[in-house]
Amino acid sequence: MEHAPPLSLGRSDAHKHVEVFLNTACPYCVNFFLAAHEALMPRVEAGDVRYTIKHYDKPKVRLLHGTIANLFIDYNQPGRAYDLLHSLFRTQQEWRLLDSSEIEKMMQQEYGCEEQRSTMNLSLDITKEALERSITAVPTVFINDEVFKFESRGPIGEVAERLVKAIDSI
Repeated sequence: MEHAPPLSLGRSDAHKHVEVFLNTACPYCVNFFLAAHEALMPRVEAGDVRYTIKHYDKPKVRLLHGTIANLFIDYNQPGRAYDLLHSLFRTQQEWRLLDSSEIEKMMQQEYGCEEQRSTMNLSLDITKEALERSITAVPTVFINDEVFKFESRGPIGEVAERLVKAIDSI
């Protein structure tokens, strides 16, 4: 059975670990992802933070388009996977109202992706983990295994600032 790992960026031995369960079709996940891009990526690149992104294909109608797009992301190529997620979040308003076949077409034609069997298996693993950990909403964020509480509807700059403060306090 083909299997992809969750998307993990940064050094595995970093003392600070940020883990997020999200979905690319969730409007609240946009704020977190873009805030984390601003706040975390310099720290990831410096080796201070490990950042794990788990696309939760939560069975909810308004998140199904994110699930469809996710199945085309190859998590065996972490840099490319991150860039695709970043692009999908930046352009979410443009694609989230498309129908499922249009999203498949977009992933194939605009991004040059093919459906990934290994991502299907990863999706099942992440769903199982989310259920075991009682994760009921996206985004759900952990910093060193502690839930990070924040206003997901808040401005990106405020979310980034709170994230930096939380990481610096460890």
